[in-house]
Amino acid sequence: MLFAFVDESCRIRQDDDCVYTLAAVLIPMEQLDHVRSLMDTLRYGKAPTVHWRTERPPRKSLIAQTVASLDCASVVAINLYGSAGRSERARRHCLIRLLPELSARHVDAVVLESRREQDAGDRAILTVLRRRGCISADMSVSWERASADAALWTADVVAGIVTGWLDGDHRWWPLFEERVTLLETAEE
Repeated sequence: MLFAFVDESCRIRQDDDCVYTLAAVLIPMEQLDHVRSLMDTLRYGKAPTVHWRTERPPRKSLIAQTVASLDCASVVAINLYGSAGRSERARRHCLIRLLPELSARHVDAVVLESRREQDAGDRAILTVLRRRGCISADMSVSWERASADAALWTADVVAGIVTGWLDGDHRWWPLFEERVTLLETAEE
């Protein structure tokens, strides 16, 4: 069984296109307990999760190296949009591109980080994609809070690294570039 853990990253830039990424880390079931255990060791103090954006650079290096050591493939949908655009529209474009790709890769279960009330928009997109036959009816899709599954933190790290790389921060990208498939999104 193959799982995909999915999280987002967004950079709002005033003088350039904004960047929205939706990253999926593909983890075979037999590696899942190891990934969760390893990610749990990266929590700082009493922090409930590992969250890329709030970590300091020395910890980011440790976290990036640890996630890169997992040798898991990742797929990242990218949407660049003008400062007048909206991140929800960018997310929609990314989901429309990412979910069919995961289905084509025979992912059995997709776990997205829950955004609570906003999950309804994701569910609507999922329904449309299923009706159009763009994704397998057998692929399960669920939403979990980041604190509920440490495997989600891997996707947060990859999304943050890709978004940072697109924003000019190249420190950690070389650790991942060979195992990350980048998907550009198109306008509807």
